[in-house]
Amino acid sequence: MKTKSLSGILMLFLFVMSFVSCDKNELADKVETIRMYVSAETGTYKPWGSDTSVECMLVKEDGELEYAPLAFGSIKGFDYVHNHAYELEVYKTTLANPPADGSNTTYTLLEIINDIPPVTPEPETLPEEAKFKLKMVELTPFMDLETPLAAPFDFLTFQILSHNDEYTFPALPDFLNYYDLIEMSSPDLPDTYCIYRYSVDEGVAKRHFTSQWGSYFYEKTDFPICLKGYKDGELIYEHSTTQRMRERDFLGVDWKKGSIALANPKTNCIYNILDIKYEFLLTNTQELNETCYIKIQVSNSSNLTGTDYLKEQEAGLKWLLEKHLGEKSSLPASDFKTLPEGADIVETYENSTTLVAILHQNADDMHDECYYAIAESR
Repeated sequence: MKTKSLSGILMLFLFVMSFVSCDKNELADKVETIRMYVSAETGTYKPWGSDTSVECMLVKEDGELEYAPLAFGSIKGFDYVHNHAYELEVYKTTLANPPADGSNTTYTLLEIINDIPPVTPEPETLPEEAKFKLKMVELTPFMDLETPLAAPFDFLTFQILSHNDEYTFPALPDFLNYYDLIEMSSPDLPDTYCIYRYSVDEGVAKRHFTSQWGSYFYEKTDFPICLKGYKDGELIYEHSTTQRMRERDFLGVDWKKGSIALANPKTNCIYNILDIKYEFLLTNTQELNETCYIKIQVSNSSNLTGTDYLKEQEAGLKWLLEKHLGEKSSLPASDFKTLPEGADIVETYENSTTLVAILHQNADDMHDECYYAIAESR
């Protein structure tokens, strides 16, 4: 009887061990190699224990019809780039004992079979009739010089032409139909100038168009100028040119070859439509004590925003002279031949042909308090 009992117990033990062994095999992780597709679009999902949706990838396995959410970083070794579509080969592991707060599946990248970047649409090609050109058509030198080269403070006149160099005025050129805004600009200068604007105000269409315009420029070296055409806020066409600039003795002044006003000198307003911070008042070249000179002031324009106009005057003169002559010097009043008697010198500048002094004038019965500059030939 004891032998039969022991035999039964042994059989029961072997049966139980066999069952446990089978159960362990069934609970092992399942690993397989699969093909996975990652969409160029993203989706959202709510992480476990959260009510907030976050962005995620959209993926599907080979043979599946629809994409499903998958958190960024869920494929080990794979870095997703937005707007790219992928075909991947991955290890897919189905966990026998997944964590209570996680997925029962993990992925490991084996190979990126395809990485498809976003398709950039080809820009729409404009017809030739929609294109325009910018042309400098007239140069008016400050000192009535015969020269083809512009200098600072010379006046330049521009026109906008059709693609075949035609100038249209007073009618509106046909190429305007392709734009609602055309602006003049330069990457070297801070402001823009509107050539054409189309707008609708209370149902009424309005067009502002300038076919010919002019400006002075404070630049002493060549610089690019662009005309840019926009439609619905997008740049669709531009034409660029290089404006050639040469400095004379000083700004637009040639002390030896330029004209001299013998009587009734005029004051010229000098402005730059692409750099509107300062405007300047510049007298014609005059002569005193056998020395040529000009007077420069800062115009009291609406562009000056400072509350202290005197400080703006001084700052504008310093900006101009530092731009063209560099660091200030330390010239005494005795070096100058055209300064008014008792002039209060603030700063001086010089180059090989020119002496310049910024002066401060106190108010009196004839003058308001101001700052101005006298530039004279050496």
